[in-house]
Amino acid sequence: MASEFTMVTARSNPLNWEVKKRDTLNILVYSHIFQYPLSEKEIFERGKIEADELVVCLSELVRERKIFLIDNFYCLRNDKTIIERRKNRNNRALKYMKIARIVTRIIINFPYIRAVFLSGSISKDCVDPDSDIDFFIITEPKRLWIVNFFCSCFRRFFLLNQSKFFCYNYLIDSKHLSIDERSLYTAIELKTLVPLFGYKYYKEMALENSWAADFFPRFSLLPDKDVTKKQSFIQKVLEKCFNNDLGEKMDKWLLDYSIKKRKRKFNPILFEQPNYYIDLQRHVAKSHILAKYPKIMNSYTQGISEIA
Repeated sequence: MASEFTMVTARSNPLNWEVKKRDTLNILVYSHIFQYPLSEKEIFERGKIEADELVVCLSELVRERKIFLIDNFYCLRNDKTIIERRKNRNNRALKYMKIARIVTRIIINFPYIRAVFLSGSISKDCVDPDSDIDFFIITEPKRLWIVNFFCSCFRRFFLLNQSKFFCYNYLIDSKHLSIDERSLYTAIELKTLVPLFGYKYYKEMALENSWAADFFPRFSLLPDKDVTKKQSFIQKVLEKCFNNDLGEKMDKWLLDYSIKKRKRKFNPILFEQPNYYIDLQRHVAKSHILAKYPKIMNSYTQGISEIA
């Protein structure tokens, strides 16, 4: 009955109804970039229209063959292999999540780590065989580069310099939780972060980046499932070694060294757009050397134009 009422109301305002259908379709355009079909619930979470309106939108889009419904998932192509691939990715994500929690239990012993979140593909349950486990780490102010140093040593000596199970490509300190780049891509990354340690910083980050709700007003915070609530004894001891002038000088030196090393190694263009690529400062360490963000947004823009 509710859907019928919505249909009648929508028909009284065809322009508004077409906008809602287009917005619903755009959600699937973005997910199609990753070949990741969505359930009705997931589309609802990513959208702004009411649940009964969404039911009608999806029904009409399926009838118009602009989208397809396969095994309770919606996608832009009538291809069941996409659905099977999603299920395989979801199953793989469950296995990787166990590994991520083990790694988190190890790295929270490093000095000055205040929070550990998962980002990237694992935070969206979309893990391919060649995917890395991406970590988003929050540190104590003015000690971020000491954290980066310990993470580097851990990966180099214990993980044999492999990033598959520990890719720490984004570190910020607890006084700089607001993300400058305000876009659809960044909003999705923020809204899908998975907290594993330091839940209070997860909530603070959501408040500092409340603008993301303009894109996704329905995404709610995940429940608190921290691997532990206590600061480890090892971390306390290590921090005592650096709560002094040595720690201050070491952090600054590590930053300077990292900048020089990366400038020798990477294209200078990567340093000209810190929001997209490399951003190395006292409060942030971000080393995105691939044009992932621009490519995704270009694909999204192209996808929208193709279905218009």
